[in-house]
Amino acid sequence: MRQWGTSAVTDSAVSASAETTTPVETADPNDREHAADSLPDGLDFGGQPLRIFTRGGDPEVLIEFIAEEETGEVLNDAVFARNRSVEERLNITLDVMTTNSTRHDGDHEMIRQIILSDSDEYDIIANQRNYTVGLSIEGLFTDLNALPYLDFDKPWWNSAFMEMTEHRGRNFVCMGELAQTMISGIYCMFFNSTMFGEFYADEPSLYDTVMAGDWTLDKMMTYCSGIYGDLNGNSVADEGDRFGHYFRNGQSLGTDCYLGGCKVQLLSYDGSGNLVYDGTGETALTFVDKLHELVYNDNNTLRGSYNDATVMVPMASGNVLFTAWMLGGMSYLRDMEDDFGIIPMPKLDESQKEYNTADHNGSSVFCIPITCKSMDMAAAALVALCAESYRSVTPAYYEVVLKDKYSRDSETTQMLDMMVANIHLDLATIYGASLGGVGSIFRKFFASASGADSALSTLAGKEKELLTKMQEVIEQLDSIEN
Repeated sequence: MRQWGTSAVTDSAVSASAETTTPVETADPNDREHAADSLPDGLDFGGQPLRIFTRGGDPEVLIEFIAEEETGEVLNDAVFARNRSVEERLNITLDVMTTNSTRHDGDHEMIRQIILSDSDEYDIIANQRNYTVGLSIEGLFTDLNALPYLDFDKPWWNSAFMEMTEHRGRNFVCMGELAQTMISGIYCMFFNSTMFGEFYADEPSLYDTVMAGDWTLDKMMTYCSGIYGDLNGNSVADEGDRFGHYFRNGQSLGTDCYLGGCKVQLLSYDGSGNLVYDGTGETALTFVDKLHELVYNDNNTLRGSYNDATVMVPMASGNVLFTAWMLGGMSYLRDMEDDFGIIPMPKLDESQKEYNTADHNGSSVFCIPITCKSMDMAAAALVALCAESYRSVTPAYYEVVLKDKYSRDSETTQMLDMMVANIHLDLATIYGASLGGVGSIFRKFFASASGADSALSTLAGKEKELLTKMQEVIEQLDSIEN
């Protein structure tokens, strides 16, 4: 592993074998281990280094590429084995440079400077989604659809992201299961299964409710309404009491968890490819009303200052039934005495066909800079790394998630697979860095009891601005030369 510095290596791609052998596809679409990829047999890049620029400031971003030796830790060893397998398969050497940025940070200015200096220093760049998509409109990255091997219909790619960022047949960034931050950053619902069993012994399990398609915001409010108890005896609904739900005071990612689950978006394309503003539609306004009721009515919700690394404190205490947060939040529940589980975010209502989720905008995306001189190698490596992550690294992460507090049953694995397969994204959020940071619009509606009162006027007032700015993004994408 290298820290920030320069590389003197300049390589050209080695031609791949013209003969392609198609692997036999597994009959079971859920069989990750045997899923075939789009690479031909016989690829050999002559031992070239594959130079990767990535973040390494926290364990979540570091583990995407870095496992220097086998340690006996499940996820580390899966990444180590994946890296060795890809190196041997393609005859390359992974040369990874990390910066000190975390999942919350991006190195966009550094990346821009490297590419604009015409430096052939990196073959693949991994960086925060929010900033990197912003860079993509500047013509700094290669059109991935013009390169060999990359088949974005394969299950390890985030199809929602790829479809949303495709512009006139071109994709300049990609996202898939090579991004461990995409998995750990998925928003989900944690629940205290011990408490649920005590209060709702005659109800179907939450897993059964999810599988029946009945897990909605209304259902969640029903469960929350029967939980409150004045445990500390001070006749005030405050911390120390028992609540159905925890939600942070002020503007926070808590809102983002529900937005994705309820498929709320500000911008989309209609069937004719025209840009549409959805902020004043029925879905957005119903969402504001329902979530505001959950957060502020009838002592459903404990509202407190816990956030980020501390957001799971109320749940870990055993006094909260539900908390929505990133999947990686399970690491803060290791000492929780009660049993807990994970299910998808609730639907807006029964008319929503499937469960959806969003992921943290600090999740990694990948691109190939226009200065790369070994594009075939970079494309093949992206396929191999992402496909092998799908086969072995994501299942290893599941085992880490499951091993301490969950039973390794098919229901829990189904919940996780369901969430990974149904990540919902909003065009306004993806291009948020280029649209004035629109991600906080909904957050302020739940920062106070009166916040929802301003929702209609606030959302209506953003329509012209967002449509204008998104049109400018489209024009910039149109101007990028082939």
